[in-house]
Amino acid sequence: MNLSPSQWAALLPLIIPSVGACLIAIMALDKDQATAKWIRGAMYGTALLAVAASFWLLTELWKSGSQPSFGQLHLDRLAQFTGIFVLVAAALTIMQSWDHFHQEGWVKGETLCLLLFATVGMMLFASTSNFVLLFLALELFSIPLYALVGTVRARSESSEGGMKYFLTGAVASSCFLMGGVLIYGLSGTLDLSMAAPILKTQGLALDPLVLVGAALMLLGFLFKVSAVPFHQWTPDAYEASPHPIAGFMSVATKGVAFIALMRIFPVSFAPLGAVGAKMQSVVAVLAVATLVVGNLTALVQTNVKRMLAYSSISHAGYLMLGFVAGTPAAFNGVLFYLVIYMAMNMGAFGLLTAFGLVGEKTTFDDLRGLGWKRPAMGVAAAIFMLSLAGIPPMGGFYGKYMIFRELVGTGHVGMAILGVLASLVSAYYYLRLLVALFLQAPSAEAERLASDRPAVHAPFAGATVLVCAAIVMAGGFIQTFLSDGFTRRALVEGLGLIR
Repeated sequence: MNLSPSQWAALLPLIIPSVGACLIAIMALDKDQATAKWIRGAMYGTALLAVAASFWLLTELWKSGSQPSFGQLHLDRLAQFTGIFVLVAAALTIMQSWDHFHQEGWVKGETLCLLLFATVGMMLFASTSNFVLLFLALELFSIPLYALVGTVRARSESSEGGMKYFLTGAVASSCFLMGGVLIYGLSGTLDLSMAAPILKTQGLALDPLVLVGAALMLLGFLFKVSAVPFHQWTPDAYEASPHPIAGFMSVATKGVAFIALMRIFPVSFAPLGAVGAKMQSVVAVLAVATLVVGNLTALVQTNVKRMLAYSSISHAGYLMLGFVAGTPAAFNGVLFYLVIYMAMNMGAFGLLTAFGLVGEKTTFDDLRGLGWKRPAMGVAAAIFMLSLAGIPPMGGFYGKYMIFRELVGTGHVGMAILGVLASLVSAYYYLRLLVALFLQAPSAEAERLASDRPAVHAPFAGATVLVCAAIVMAGGFIQTFLSDGFTRRALVEGLGLIR
C-alpha cells in the first residue's frame, strides 16, 4: 500500500514510540558504570520525548478534524481519544518509575522499552475491527506487560505474579483467537464490523457456533478488564509489579479493552438480534458478580495494593453497567469515567511511591500518620479515595451518575440500585486508607525504623500525584465540558453512535 507523506505523518504517533523503544533497547546495552547515570537519564528522556511527540501529533489530528484510515486501521476520533488516554497514562508511569526504581535500587532501561511497545499495542488495539490486527495488537501489549510484572527479579513474588499473569493471559488470548476463527469461518471476513450483516444475510444469525465464537471473544476482553470470574490474576499481578506498572495496567489495559469492546460488540453484533441480546445478558450477570466480588473482597484486605486491585475489579463492574444500558449516552459515560478513573488510580498507586513505600511495605499500618507528614500528598489521597467511592463533587461521582442514569432510563433500575449500594460499601475501605493517613499514629517500631532511614525524595512521583488530583477535581467541576467536548465527540465522529 502506497502512502502519501500526509498519511505517513498521521502514522507518526504509532511510529515514534516504536522507534523510541528500539533506541532505548540499544542504550540499555551500555553496562559501563562511568556512563550509567547519563545513559539512564537519556533513556528516560527518550521515553518522555517519544510519548510527548506522539501526544502532540494526536492532539493536532484532533484539532484539525482529520480522521485518516489505512486499510483496516482507522485513526478516527475514538482511536485518537484512546491514543491520548494511553499516552497520558504512559507519561505518568515513566515519571513515577524514575523515583520508584531509584528507591528500590532496580533501574533498568528495558522496562521503558517494554512500556513503549505496550503503549503502541494498546493504541493499535483500539484502532481496528480487523480480527488479525486485533490479535496482533493484543499480543503486542500483553507480552510486554507479562514481563513488566516480573521486572524486579530480586523479589520472589515478582516472578510468581508474572508467571500467573502470563499463564492466565495465554489462555484468554487463545480463547479470543478461537472465537475470532469461528466468526471468520462462518462469515468469511476478517472485518468484525462486517461479520454480523454477512451472517444475517446467510441466515446464520442463530447458529450456535456464532454464539460460541462471540462468547469466546468476549472472554478475551473480560479477562483484560479483570471481570469476574476472569479476575484471579489481578491481585497477584498488581502486588508483584512495581507501583507505577500496577497503576498503568489498572487503567490503560482496562481502558483500551473497554474501548475496543465498544468498537466491536455494540456495532458488530447488534444486527444479530438474539445473539446480541444474549451477550448483553451475559455482561449484565458478570457485571453484578464483578461488583459483588470486587467490593466484598476489598473489604478484608490488609495490603494496600491488593485492596486497590480488588477495587479495580469492582470498577470494571461499574463500567460494564454502561454496556448493559447500551445507549450512546451510557457509552459516553463509560469514556468519561475512564478518563477520571485513569487519574484516580494512577494517583493512588503514585502515592505509594511518593510516600516511599516500595518493595513489600504497602500495608495500611505503613500509612499511619503520613498524611500529616506530607500534607499535599494527604490531600491528594483524600481526593482520590473520595472520588473512587463516588462522593460528590469529585469526578468519580459524575462518571457513575452518567452510567446509573442510563440504567434507570433503560429500565435496569435494580442494577442501578446495586451500583449505588456497591459504591456505599466501597466507601468503607477507601475511607479506611484516609483513617490510617490522618487518624492513626504510627507505632513506636515504625517511628524508630523511619528515623534510621534517610528521607524519601520522590519529586516526580509527587508531581504526577498532584496532576492526577487536579484532573479528578476538574472532572467534578467541568464535567460537562469534558463530556460534551471530548468523550462525546469521540463517539459522534468515531463510531457515529450519537446523532
